[in-house]
Amino acid sequence: MHKKLTRTALSTAIIAALPLFADAGEVTIKRDTWGVPHVYAETTHDLFYGYSYSVAQDRLYQMEITKRSTQGRMAEVLGADYIDYDKKIRGNYDPISIQRQVDALNTDDRAILDGYAAGMNAWIKQVLAKQNTLLPKQFHDNDFLPEEWTAFDVAMIFVGSMGNRFGDYNTEIENQQLLDALIKEHGETDGWAIFNQLNPLNDPSAPTTVPKGDWERTFDKRHVALAERPPVSNKTEQDIARLAIGQDGGVLNLSIADARDYNSQQFHDYGLTGVAGYPQTSNMIVVGKKKAKGANSILLNGPQFGWYNPAYTYSIGLHGAGFDLVGNTPFAYPGILFGNNQHIAWGSTWGAGDVLDIYRETLNPDNPNEYLFEGRYLPMEVRTDTIQVKGADPLEVKVYKTVHGLLISHDKEQGIAYAKKRSWQGREIETMMAWTHQGKATNYQDWLQQAARVAFNINWYYADRQGNIGYAFTGKYPERKPGHDNRLPASGKGDQEWLGIKPFERNPQVYNPSSGYIANWNNKPADDFIAPDMFWYSWSEADRVDTMTMIMDSKDRHTADDVKQMMENISYADVNARYFIPYLDATTQNLQADDERRKAVALLKDWAQTSHDLDRDGFYDEAATTLFQAWLPEMLALTFKDDIPGKFFNWYASAGYPSKESPLRASVNIQPGTKALLQALRGKEAGVEQTYDFLNGRPASELIIASLESALKKVKQQHGEDPANWKLPVVPMLFFTNNFLGMPQAAKGEARKTHIAMNRGTENNLVIFNGKQVETHEVVAPGQSGFIAPDGTPSPHYEDQLKLYEDFDYKRTWLSADQVEANTQSVIQLNTEQ
Repeated sequence: MHKKLTRTALSTAIIAALPLFADAGEVTIKRDTWGVPHVYAETTHDLFYGYSYSVAQDRLYQMEITKRSTQGRMAEVLGADYIDYDKKIRGNYDPISIQRQVDALNTDDRAILDGYAAGMNAWIKQVLAKQNTLLPKQFHDNDFLPEEWTAFDVAMIFVGSMGNRFGDYNTEIENQQLLDALIKEHGETDGWAIFNQLNPLNDPSAPTTVPKGDWERTFDKRHVALAERPPVSNKTEQDIARLAIGQDGGVLNLSIADARDYNSQQFHDYGLTGVAGYPQTSNMIVVGKKKAKGANSILLNGPQFGWYNPAYTYSIGLHGAGFDLVGNTPFAYPGILFGNNQHIAWGSTWGAGDVLDIYRETLNPDNPNEYLFEGRYLPMEVRTDTIQVKGADPLEVKVYKTVHGLLISHDKEQGIAYAKKRSWQGREIETMMAWTHQGKATNYQDWLQQAARVAFNINWYYADRQGNIGYAFTGKYPERKPGHDNRLPASGKGDQEWLGIKPFERNPQVYNPSSGYIANWNNKPADDFIAPDMFWYSWSEADRVDTMTMIMDSKDRHTADDVKQMMENISYADVNARYFIPYLDATTQNLQADDERRKAVALLKDWAQTSHDLDRDGFYDEAATTLFQAWLPEMLALTFKDDIPGKFFNWYASAGYPSKESPLRASVNIQPGTKALLQALRGKEAGVEQTYDFLNGRPASELIIASLESALKKVKQQHGEDPANWKLPVVPMLFFTNNFLGMPQAAKGEARKTHIAMNRGTENNLVIFNGKQVETHEVVAPGQSGFIAPDGTPSPHYEDQLKLYEDFDYKRTWLSADQVEANTQSVIQLNTEQ
């Protein structure tokens, strides 16, 4: 059925004799020196058959766990400890909607999913016949077997890990809790003022991906009046908190808040980072002909999903059926998110656009399964799922849905439920196919047509061999009614319904920007674009993208090596220091040179604002790292602790630095409290009007001096008087064995680490165009394969990229037939018709 030609190195002559594109039913898979498969096939079905066959060989256990994670089917194989998790996942997606979208695909697109499922099943069949040698060790350890795949399963890998993660961030209920607590503490006027300064609707001083002036669009003036509106409900903080965590036992979605409350022991395993506990995502630099040196265009992506073993992304080459590309993509999606063909390169980062609203449903007091909408009570849709439990009886769970979407809480005693409305609901599969067909595009217009189809809030990037570059902020964004504050839950009675979806032409986008480059670190897409609704993420004057643009603006042109070095430099940069050291300097300028406070600030001024361990002694080289990381939390506490009540202060108290106790789980970002602090220090010059005085009438210098003295005291108590000894222990970069949803995708002993944490991509891929030539590099650590044999022997490509990653090095990737053949180490031919 599957003819294995060889699993060892072949001579170039034998390799060259194999067909470039196989006949129908024939698939050729050539693996290079790093284990990356290149799949050659004539039909769409066969191409994706070969793709998934390769994935199954490398990542079968990871893919099985991902499939079960995204569908809420973990208890079936790992037992009753996972029932609560499965309940939450079941309540966060609509399988009927997904299946309908799959069934509606045209023949060729359906062949992508069917071929992919068939390839997985072909390898699984071989594995089940030879379990003692081919079944990954983790299946043996956990006593279950892989099951067959369907087109639905393939689709849900994408929906569950992309849509239900990056398109689902929302803290409207938490925002309401904060606002109510602020009003209770400070009164209506000051409560709203504080809320608007902590979570502003628009900060015109925030740096933008589209250069200012390149994107002309009038800001929707109706939002200006939102600061004046009253609280959405009269419910108390306790009431809303109760609804948020679903104390009635109802089905909840796996929101960020739920991830915090669900299981404190597993909290960090959800891919969350820092004291504030939220993912911080990705960066990108694209350089066009105007700014590039020695190349027409350069693209370097650093998607930051967190760090895992096996790796979050999978490398692949696809050749045939209209595809001829190389790249890598999360969980081996059919669509290659980070890659290139001979004509163009593409990449992406998360965009914080607001594609989701929470609606507050008023329940019928006589029937809590009915809700008030447009003057009458409507019955909720109810879906009953059965959760199979290993070693226990099956469990039924009910999932409720209103006209707005799935319920995330259902409090029958209070007579209120909350439903989640997603603008991308029903468009998930179209989005997946747009990402897949992006790989066929050969020019900007082809690429932009696919961008227009994407419903998720994602930044898309483009570069081509002629030197053109482009950007589009994808997503389907709601046209909300006047008075609808997107930061807070909306009325579910029918008076705050969306007016429609904005056309793609209103999404920020640019082609060959005036700057000559495109830089993004999840910052604001363009001027006057409405802010996200998450208290943990805002677009503000303080933005880590400044570390990138400062380097890019430092000279007229940049080579590919310059771009690589820039990415390395920002990976060790302190993202906060540049904004506050000038304030520390100004405050202490009049002190005597031998004053310990002035000497401390002089240490900060001389600092390159980076943190390394070049001598590899296990401590950061820079004493200033220790001092600044001690000062910033002190300043945050002095500024905000007396203004932000109770637990809510914790949301704004974190400086976001990893530590030995709280290692890096995702990228380091400027935290919400730090952004608000800079605005407070800016005063009348701030981009967000400061109508409430966080300094309580005191000069800023008073707080800066007090926090500096407190930080110095703590540093000296811990490290001694001599600054030469002010060294913090290095935080390693850990590659965790739980996936982004906290589910175990490898054995505990498979965790890996590098010596020092780097604020960089989960993977990095570099594409360099020079006329008709394209040169590509990437690093996807720990390695291409996660396979461990039943006897414990790992694949030779299990962690062979870990050292590359630690050294900030890259491996070459191959696209042309000649390149692939010259670097092929093994070949397999498959017949998909047998």
